[in-house]
Amino acid sequence: MVAKYATKLRMDKQTAFAEYRKREGLTLDATAEKFRVDRTTILRWERGDTLIPTKRLQEIEALTGISRHDLRPDIFGPAPSQGKAA
Repeated sequence: MVAKYATKLRMDKQTAFAEYRKREGLTLDATAEKFRVDRTTILRWERGDTLIPTKRLQEIEALTGISRHDLRPDIFGPAPSQGKAA
Protein backbone atom coordinates (compact mmCIF):
# COMPACT_ATOMS: atom_id res chain seq x y z
CA MET A 1 0.00 0.00 0.00
CA VAL A 2 2.79 2.44 0.90
CA ALA A 3 4.68 1.68 -2.31
CA LYS A 4 1.52 2.25 -4.34
CA TYR A 5 0.99 5.62 -2.62
CA ALA A 6 4.63 6.61 -3.19
CA THR A 7 4.34 5.74 -6.88
CA LYS A 8 1.16 7.82 -7.18
CA LEU A 9 2.91 10.76 -5.48
CA ARG A 10 5.76 10.55 -7.98
CA MET A 11 3.34 10.40 -10.90
CA ASP A 12 1.23 13.32 -9.65
CA LYS A 13 4.25 15.48 -8.92
CA GLN A 14 5.90 14.61 -12.20
CA THR A 15 2.75 15.55 -14.04
CA ALA A 16 2.36 18.93 -12.34
CA PHE A 17 5.95 20.07 -12.68
CA ALA A 18 6.60 18.54 -16.11
CA GLU A 19 3.34 19.97 -17.46
CA TYR A 20 4.32 23.41 -16.18
CA ARG A 21 7.61 23.33 -18.10
CA LYS A 22 5.93 22.07 -21.26
CA ARG A 23 3.08 24.59 -20.99
CA GLU A 24 5.55 27.45 -20.59
CA GLY A 25 7.72 26.15 -23.43
CA LEU A 26 10.81 26.14 -21.21
CA THR A 27 13.90 24.06 -21.86
CA LEU A 28 15.55 22.15 -19.04
CA ASP A 29 18.34 24.72 -18.97
CA ALA A 30 15.93 27.68 -18.83
CA THR A 31 13.93 26.04 -16.06
CA ALA A 32 17.09 25.22 -14.11
CA GLU A 33 18.22 28.83 -14.41
CA LYS A 34 14.81 30.12 -13.30
CA PHE A 35 14.91 27.99 -10.16
CA ARG A 36 18.68 28.34 -9.63
CA VAL A 37 19.34 24.59 -9.66
CA ASP A 38 21.15 22.14 -11.91
CA ARG A 39 19.22 20.77 -14.91
CA THR A 40 19.46 17.27 -13.44
CA THR A 41 17.57 18.54 -10.40
CA ILE A 42 14.73 19.65 -12.68
CA LEU A 43 14.68 16.19 -14.27
CA ARG A 44 14.59 14.55 -10.85
CA TRP A 45 11.71 16.78 -9.75
CA GLU A 46 9.80 16.05 -12.96
CA ARG A 47 10.27 12.30 -12.66
CA GLY A 48 9.63 12.30 -8.93
CA ASP A 49 13.05 10.81 -8.20
CA THR A 50 13.72 13.63 -5.74
CA LEU A 51 11.13 15.44 -3.66
CA ILE A 52 11.08 19.19 -3.98
CA PRO A 53 12.60 20.55 -0.75
CA THR A 54 10.03 22.03 1.61
CA LYS A 55 12.08 25.23 1.91
CA ARG A 56 11.59 25.78 -1.86
CA LEU A 57 7.84 25.05 -2.04
CA GLN A 58 6.55 28.58 -1.46
CA GLU A 59 8.92 30.01 -4.07
CA ILE A 60 8.08 27.32 -6.64
CA GLU A 61 4.36 27.64 -5.98
CA ALA A 62 4.58 31.42 -6.53
CA LEU A 63 6.64 31.11 -9.73
CA THR A 64 4.69 28.26 -11.32
CA GLY A 65 1.18 28.55 -9.95
CA ILE A 66 1.36 24.85 -9.02
CA SER A 67 -0.34 24.30 -5.68
CA ARG A 68 1.84 23.07 -2.84
CA HIS A 69 -0.77 20.31 -2.53
CA ASP A 70 0.21 19.12 -6.01
CA LEU A 71 3.93 19.62 -5.44
CA ARG A 72 4.06 17.76 -2.11
CA PRO A 73 0.80 15.96 -1.29
CA ASP A 74 2.78 13.82 1.15
CA ILE A 75 3.00 16.91 3.37
CA PHE A 76 -0.06 19.00 2.46
CA GLY A 77 -2.51 16.30 1.40
CA PRO A 78 -4.75 16.56 -1.65
CA ALA A 79 -5.78 19.98 -2.90
CA PRO A 80 -8.97 21.27 -1.31
CA SER A 81 -12.02 20.94 -3.53
CA GLN A 82 -12.85 24.14 -5.32
CA GLY A 83 -16.37 25.48 -5.22
CA LYS A 84 -17.39 23.58 -2.10
CA ALA A 85 -18.37 25.34 1.08
CA ALA A 86 -16.14 24.65 4.04
